[in-house]
Amino acid sequence: MKNTDAPVPLADRRSRFDPTGGVDLEDRHAVETAVRAILDRHYAGNYDVALLGKSMDDVVRAYRGEYPGLLRCDALYHDLRHSLETALTMARLLDGYAAQHAPGGVAGIAADHALLGVLLALFHDIGLLRRDSEADLWGPSLTPIHEERGVEFMHAYLPDTSLAVLVGASKLIMATKLVYVMPDSWTAEERRLASMVATADLISQLSDRYYLEKCRDFLFLEFSAFGLAGKPDSPYPNSQTLLEKTPAFVEGYLHKRMDVDFQGVRRYLRSHFSGADPWEEAIQRNLGYLRTLLENKELDRLRRNPTPYIGDQSR
Repeated sequence: MKNTDAPVPLADRRSRFDPTGGVDLEDRHAVETAVRAILDRHYAGNYDVALLGKSMDDVVRAYRGEYPGLLRCDALYHDLRHSLETALTMARLLDGYAAQHAPGGVAGIAADHALLGVLLALFHDIGLLRRDSEADLWGPSLTPIHEERGVEFMHAYLPDTSLAVLVGASKLIMATKLVYVMPDSWTAEERRLASMVATADLISQLSDRYYLEKCRDFLFLEFSAFGLAGKPDSPYPNSQTLLEKTPAFVEGYLHKRMDVDFQGVRRYLRSHFSGADPWEEAIQRNLGYLRTLLENKELDRLRRNPTPYIGDQSR
């Protein structure tokens, strides 16, 4: 029988927390408390608190395989922890934005739109969960179409909520697709909210304490599920190649994606933290360490073993 009282190694405990060290990302209640504190600061009494709580419950149920119509999450890299952190990061971006633009002002974000943004961030990867009829599939094989599936899920989810009138904004999840170009038909507010959701998605990954190990052990396997890795003629024939290409990909393509395509909204984290940016600091630590390992040919020093989190109560 497994000893559930065994102490958790310090490094593993640290890896559970966000870059501030203040929120346990594997504690759904801690994440909800942090998100609610931010929304209350600007929208107390004007947003659906019950819907926020229900959505947190529902996303946990979905990843555990307890939500009607969906099977248990079998993705490794895109786990529940990532979804919870993306929602928290989205709330912090909203707070930073509100610090510069009053919610009731011309450029402000209304309470219902702010809550919608948090929910879209929370469910942005829900399309990777297999449906009841897809038990023979591996979730990551759905990666090329999972954003579209996420939009479909939100189209079905929102009509029974207080945000039913905003169901059309489910499309904003599409901005998290790596090569997606937001259409000219989207309004300035839609572009802003979508940029925040997509930026929260990216920086939540890149700042993870175990980001490098997760790329090697998890992302590589997920890429292999749809032909992007694992074959001699694929962009990433092995996990070492994936790590070797990571610095240029992050500092080239992803930084352009965030700073140009997504309007540089990541700057609002500095407003939230009064000038600091723990996420950018964590990203630079990861990239700096990776460069050192690559220069010294010491990738074998990446010895930590991350574990996917899908909401199991034993953790």
